[in-house]
Amino acid sequence: MKDRDSGEQPATSRVAGVAEVLGRRIAEGRYPPDSTLPTEPELADALGVGRNAVREAVKMLAGKGLLRTSRRAGTIVQPHAEWNLLDPDLLSWSLGSPQARERLLDELMDLRWMIEPEVAAKAARRATTVQCLRMWEAFEAMERERDDPVASIDADILFHRRLFEAADSRLLLSVFTAFSVLLRVNFATANEHDNAFVSNLEEHKAVLEAVQRRDADGAAAAMRKLLTNNRADIERVRAQSRGEMAQV
Repeated sequence: MKDRDSGEQPATSRVAGVAEVLGRRIAEGRYPPDSTLPTEPELADALGVGRNAVREAVKMLAGKGLLRTSRRAGTIVQPHAEWNLLDPDLLSWSLGSPQARERLLDELMDLRWMIEPEVAAKAARRATTVQCLRMWEAFEAMERERDDPVASIDADILFHRRLFEAADSRLLLSVFTAFSVLLRVNFATANEHDNAFVSNLEEHKAVLEAVQRRDADGAAAAMRKLLTNNRADIERVRAQSRGEMAQV
């Protein structure tokens, strides 16, 4: 599909592709905060697209808090404080750098510690019979897929989503949807530690059983234990990785 410059709308995939290229460059620091992007014609020429595709991509990134435009100064990268870090695209782009990846995982673990025990407590107070059954189905999928590194993580994420759904808060569920990209990386990293997934099954079950018996304090405590062990698994994986690098 041709660009608007030639009388037609640009292809959505082309705009998304330009946004991804620029978004990754910004997230990785190639265009640091307060720097100015190349001009629209320069970017169009460098990326092999029409100017309108660049223009629409810039609008998309501005909506994510990455860019702002000024007639005098051009297109400027926003400070990190303005970035919408719960945007799934931005989270994905930010994971390209090992340093950014580690920092985001640390921040995710802090966020989970602040939110998920209360989510578990709310679920214990509010979960319906159907919602409890859905959590059991997700847990059974975790058990069934324990030897599949991809399917087991899918089931784990579904378990936590079902827990957030049972807490009956649209805002909390929106937060979960946003950070599920990072949650997948969190689980994959933790599972690099031997038997981490299998040992965590009992902790998930403890959360679920507390929710089912309407024990809000017990559900929160079980979730704290689960999160503590998740952090420990990740730290062990990091320590092992640093040790291997030191031997090279």
